[in-house]
Parts: sequence; C-alpha cells; structure tokens
Amino acid sequence: MKRVLLIEDLPQVAQHLQQMLAREKEAELVGAESQADAAIARVTTEKPDAVMIDALLQGKITGFDLAKRVRAASPGSRIVIVTVPQRPVDPKPDQAIDAVFVLPGGANELAAALAIGRRETLRLKGKMIVCYSPKGGSGKTTIAVNLATILRRRGSSVALMDGVMQFGSVRHVLQVPPSTRSIVDLPTGQGMRTSLSEVLWEGPSGVAVLLGPPRPEEAELMAAPDVATAMQLLAEDYDYVIVDAPSKLGDETLALLDSADIILLLVTYMQASIANARAAVDTFEALGYKGQKPILLVVNQSDTVAGMSRGGIEHTLNLPVVAEIPTDWKTVAESLNKQQPFVLSSPNSAITKAVDALANTLVQQQRR
Repeated sequence: MKRVLLIEDLPQVAQHLQQMLAREKEAELVGAESQADAAIARVTTEKPDAVMIDALLQGKITGFDLAKRVRAASPGSRIVIVTVPQRPVDPKPDQAIDAVFVLPGGANELAAALAIGRRETLRLKGKMIVCYSPKGGSGKTTIAVNLATILRRRGSSVALMDGVMQFGSVRHVLQVPPSTRSIVDLPTGQGMRTSLSEVLWEGPSGVAVLLGPPRPEEAELMAAPDVATAMQLLAEDYDYVIVDAPSKLGDETLALLDSADIILLLVTYMQASIANARAAVDTFEALGYKGQKPILLVVNQSDTVAGMSRGGIEHTLNLPVVAEIPTDWKTVAESLNKQQPFVLSSPNSAITKAVDALANTLVQQQRR
C-alpha cells in the first residue's frame, strides 16, 4: 500500500485527484495540502511513499521548487509532478522529479506514475546492505539496528537481519520476547519463501526483524547458502535489507557479502582497526568485490582521532568514507540497556544526526 500526499491548490483538481486515489486499491491518501509550508511540515513528519505536486502551483514557490524541498525533507519519497498537456514535463530524478502524471490521465497512468499495480510486480529487489567489521567492538550491531530504524522512519520498508549465527546480538539490543522465532525455524532452500513472513518479528517503527539462532549450538543447523537465501528473499519484499554480519570471514559471512549490493565497512581511528580493515579489503579485492559493488567506509567514534585523519584512512584503504559517527557513550549505553534504538530515544543527539546523514547517503545512492 502506497501512502500518498497530495499538494494541489486548485480545489476542483484536488477533488478530482482525491477521487482517483480513492479508487486505487494500492494507494492510501494520507492528506491533501494547498500551501507549501504546511505541505513540507506534513512530508517531514509523515514521510509518505509518494508525493504528488501540482507543477502549476500559485504563489511564491513553484511546484518544481517545492519538489526539491520535499526531496530534502524526505529523500525516500517518490515525487510525481502533476501537469497538463500544454505544459509538458520530463521525469528528472536528479531534479527531484521521479515521474509525471498528465491530466486528465486515467487509472493506468496514475498507477504507473506512483509505481503501483502491474508495475509493482516488476519492482527491483531492495538494496541488501551488509554491515561488516573484521574487528569486534566496532559498534557494528548498534549501527545496523539504528540505520534500519531510521530508514524505516523515512518511509521505506526495511528488514533487519542478524547474520551472526552464533552469539548474535540483535535480539539483545531490542526488546525481543524470549519465545520469538528465528532463522532456524525456517525450512531449507526455496521452502523458505512461504514461511519467511511467519518468523519475522516487528521491531521498532515497524522494522521487520529476522533473528539469528537463540542458542549457540543451533548455529550448526544453518548452512551458508540458506543464510544468503534468507537475505535475498527479504529483498524481494523490502526496500532495504540491513544485515549485521559476523566478523569472521567464514562461509556464512562470505555468502552474505557475495550477495550484498553494498558493503558498509566499519572502522575506528585505531591502528588495529585499520590494519584489520586493510586485510579485509585485500580479501575483497581477491574475491572481485571491488568494482563490482560499493564498499563504503563508516568511521565510528570519529571524534577519537588518535593522530589519524579521514583522508589518511581513505588513502590507506583506497575507499571513500561516507559517514563519521561521533562518540556518545552515555546515549549508546542507555540505548543498549533500555533496548531501544538511540535514533528514537535521542532524536536530537549528534550521533542520531550522523546516522541520519548516513541513511540519506544510502537513499541518494539507491536513487542514482
């Protein structure tokens, strides 16, 4: 179901579009606004899946300027410009125009503009983002959980997968009931497809969570191909799949990395962390990952530079740093002890803003 916000200042056109949306089974109108400021406030708080904007808005701000403001406020929203044949507009995602609906278009044209209906069956698989660090204690699980939560808050459908089959941490940093099912409850092979939804747990803000085995000895029940298959099946139903991967480059980790669309490599400004990351990058190169998929650096505890620099890390690892997450022991510790993501409990903190910036980078990369 696509949540749609309509921005239209002509009452008769607004009424017509609302009636069309009401007849569309896969669309839900979350509101209609006629003023730019009110519309931006609504976009910021509700993060709709799609925003329809009249290209001919009257007033100080044009529909095209408003589209850019909507993109900044909610990068994950699909922006549809509404126009008439006499004023043609071309889709230009780089200018915040994802699709165009030309009045008086019909239901098929509306569905195509909103990317629903028959087009939805052809949707690309969601982005599979694997969070990896060759060194324990890097904050990998914390970043994965909070990144998944903030992407969901932006309006995307998100699955969070604990890829650590032995001593996974996701269930311990969230308020997961002890009886919650896990990946070991899935059948093997393609039989997973029909049972996957039955073992998912609804986490913070509606993130769908696939937990790792609750007991360490149950890790033996999971084969590496099945772990990768679970991630790939999740990507068929969700815009993003965020995976917390094991540090050991064993069969399960390599299966996840092989299937990943993006690898987020977590490091800190410590020599041991950089040395281990260098060894991991060498392995990635040997496996042919470089050039095949983005490998992006995330520097955690970035305000503890210890004589290092962002440029120095980028030079040493020959990879770009896409985010620097500052140290905030108090916020993180409280978050872990209360089992609530800090992006929810401390939305105005510097560490939350850093994770939000990381999410924005990933959204923009997916759009490109």
